[in-house]
Amino acid sequence: NFVFLIVGWALVGLSSYLLIGFWYQRHSAVVAARKAFVMNVIGDVGMILGTFVLFANLHGVTYNRVFGALRGGDSGWLELAAFLLLVGAVAKSAQLPLHTWLPDAMEGPTPVSALIHAATMVTAGVYLVARMHLIYDVAAYAHGAVAIVGAVTALFAATIAIVQVDIKRVLAYSTMSQIGYMFLAVGIGAYSAGMFHLLSHAFFKALLFMAAGNVIHAMHDEQDMRKYGGLWGQMRPTSVTFLIGSLSLVGVIPLVGFFSKEQILGLALSKPGDSLSLAVWVIGAATALLTGFYTGRMWWLAFWGKPSPQRPVEHPHEAPPVMLVPVAILAALAVVGGFIQTRALGIGPSAVSDFLSSAVGLQKWEESAAVVGIGLLTMVLAAGLFAAAMRIRPWSARVPWAQRLLEHKYYFDEIYDAAFVRPMDWVAGFAQRDIEKPIIDGVVIDTGAVARAGAGGLSLTQSGYFRNYVLVFVGGAVVAAVILLVRASS
Repeated sequence: NFVFLIVGWALVGLSSYLLIGFWYQRHSAVVAARKAFVMNVIGDVGMILGTFVLFANLHGVTYNRVFGALRGGDSGWLELAAFLLLVGAVAKSAQLPLHTWLPDAMEGPTPVSALIHAATMVTAGVYLVARMHLIYDVAAYAHGAVAIVGAVTALFAATIAIVQVDIKRVLAYSTMSQIGYMFLAVGIGAYSAGMFHLLSHAFFKALLFMAAGNVIHAMHDEQDMRKYGGLWGQMRPTSVTFLIGSLSLVGVIPLVGFFSKEQILGLALSKPGDSLSLAVWVIGAATALLTGFYTGRMWWLAFWGKPSPQRPVEHPHEAPPVMLVPVAILAALAVVGGFIQTRALGIGPSAVSDFLSSAVGLQKWEESAAVVGIGLLTMVLAAGLFAAAMRIRPWSARVPWAQRLLEHKYYFDEIYDAAFVRPMDWVAGFAQRDIEKPIIDGVVIDTGAVARAGAGGLSLTQSGYFRNYVLVFVGGAVVAAVILLVRASS
């Protein structure tokens, strides 16, 4: 039911907040954790409001009650509920415009980045839309918005990734982009394809994060790829596994990324006359080209070429077995994982689609799109490697404004800072300076001062000196005697 969904949803956000801020001694980690918490709370509010809308109209919060009532028709309130649920999905999965927390989440330990911010938590929004597919199948406008948000985020994040120099931030923006593919898929009704890409992405992206952790460990916590280079000959197992993850991310056959990504693009292309599907296919194909470029650039800077003169370690050592074994397991899954979903090629089963078919149905995959896609991606990967090898004059020298735009991540952080953070800081400062201190604190302090003065006067009677007690006793007796005499005379 929706109540327990919200509870789990909030606890996942809390886990993310605590893990991002694990290195609490670092100010940057504290700020990143706070940003993630705020962004996720915005999504939680959307989830709660969407649940309220469903409850107000259907008088129930169980899935059976909600989904059963949807078959009777729809109305504007259902679109509203679907959009509010989408707010929760967008925030949790770091999609536009609630995406700014995920790159900063790389302040957390690298295994956390692999588990929480690549494989599980950030894909929860995709699961939510797929789980609520009966709502989105009826709420056509909200369903289309899912595809648009996913496609735009996929392209948006890929363009930023091509200029990043921090290896974990490249992977963070890549994660945003790949989750955009998943949103794109569920937004056009390809729920099985979206969930399969969720599964395959967990394999190769966790592999990339863990292998990057091996590199960072060997480089004494240095994350700037420009200071690496030449690690292929010195960290061969990590280099090979990172290459497998990179090729899977690009979508090279027969790795798992090929089957899941090309299935999404193939399904988008297999809907003639559907302008939305065609548009998201174009954006998805463009994103795939950029994916090949930034992935090739990342692998080249880190592992190929000559060692950088700024490299912090001249002779880095390979990671110990305890760090290599998980990477090797993930690499094996990235190699063989795609073969559970190969029926479209006529050579095997489609386990994910079969598992989900009773809930979301089956979709046909057009093989031709996959063949075209893999050729384009391979060529772009080669072009990216060649460009890095030849040290061509960077495009940023020709269009410096584009370089600045991408390096500042389209200025989203600056816009949010100017529109929300600074005004709220001013409001908080005003409330503290002009309301809390003079009024609230003033009342409390003045009340305390009066009580303190009264207590000080009374404390004189409890000085501990016997003569004072006798004086008080005699004085009291005199007063009592006077009162009695006055009453007797009257």
